[in-house]
Amino acid sequence: MAISTKLDETSSTPLYAQIMAAIVSGIDSGEYKPGDRIPSEEKLIEAFSVSRITVRRAIRELVADGRLVKRPGKGTYVSEPQVKAKFTQDNEVNSFTIACAQNGMLAGAHLISLTVVPGMEQECSFFGFGPEGKLLRIERVRTADGVPIMVEENYFPYERYAFLEQEGHENTSLFAVIFDHLHMKPSLKEPCTLDIEKASTTLAAHLEVPCGEPLFLYVGRYFDDNGEAMYLGKQHIVGSRYTFRI
Repeated sequence: MAISTKLDETSSTPLYAQIMAAIVSGIDSGEYKPGDRIPSEEKLIEAFSVSRITVRRAIRELVADGRLVKRPGKGTYVSEPQVKAKFTQDNEVNSFTIACAQNGMLAGAHLISLTVVPGMEQECSFFGFGPEGKLLRIERVRTADGVPIMVEENYFPYERYAFLEQEGHENTSLFAVIFDHLHMKPSLKEPCTLDIEKASTTLAAHLEVPCGEPLFLYVGRYFDDNGEAMYLGKQHIVGSRYTFRI
């Protein structure tokens, strides 16, 4: 254990608070990085020569402060940076890029796949297509300061948004590309949905989480300034890295 384990029993600062400070120092110095597991209760008790109650108080306070997160059956881990975004049911739509900027983070995007696909029943109904309708499907991993936050799967009417085949893939806001071409911004006119879905093997690999980890599934239907269907978006989001403000 590299962090300092020397406590001052003559200090007016409680022992649990001194342990908290030692753990925070280890996090801030980079000894424990986001996502790292900290030493077990048993090891902390032995290292600091204190009671279990004292160690548990220190951990409980750090969990409440958001510095640590407990995972039942696995241990206690350093919290990962979170993107805080508004869960909205009104017309206001902020891009992931803007949400990251508001949190002092740098947004990134990495293309997984870009394909032209026939519309399924759900998509055809939204876009008003017949069976012959074609959609541009863009799947990307979105990151904040290099940490995977979500996999987004967006469907656009191919004929109107074919320009997205050539740009808007890597480290780019699709909203910005669309505005540059069409001078249109997306808006919400229908309720979004938020569900929980377990990470598949493929999603887990892209998001760097264990297979089966619960993910948010956020589905939105977006319209342009003329009230026409712009795109249908599905996002699988790592809950521990993203906070919805309702």
